[in-house]
Amino acid sequence: MTDAPLSPDTARPGPATAPAGSKHSRRILRFLLAGVANTAFGYALYALLVVIGLHPQVALALQFAIGVVWNHTLHGRFVFGTKGYGRFPHYVAAYVAVYLFNAALLYLLIGTGIGPYLAQGLALAPTVVLSYLLVSLALNVPLRAKGGTV
Repeated sequence: MTDAPLSPDTARPGPATAPAGSKHSRRILRFLLAGVANTAFGYALYALLVVIGLHPQVALALQFAIGVVWNHTLHGRFVFGTKGYGRFPHYVAAYVAVYLFNAALLYLLIGTGIGPYLAQGLALAPTVVLSYLLVSLALNVPLRAKGGTV
């Protein structure tokens, strides 16, 4: 299998004449929808692990480790139209970078006296933005459409 983006005919149904910016907007929407599913699962797992007594950083590490394969498949196929696991090492590297960013931010927020649940909730927005950028690069998907339109 290859990780090349699927052809426009097989990637997503829709008008063949859709502007590039529209295609990018749909990709961002799909990324956000996948993110809602991934985040709901990940945050629920994180919260459960904290409730049962794990340290917040350990809970975060386990939540990231469990989610990496599922998230790769969901991001690759549903969001970016790629298939296969040829770029999985790149995805894992991006995922680790996102994890390290998230862990550092969680550490800083908890250090200010914010509880672990709210701290992780506050860390989500900047982590999602970084995740979109790094996952796009890891799956070898251009961040900009042809002609420079975002």
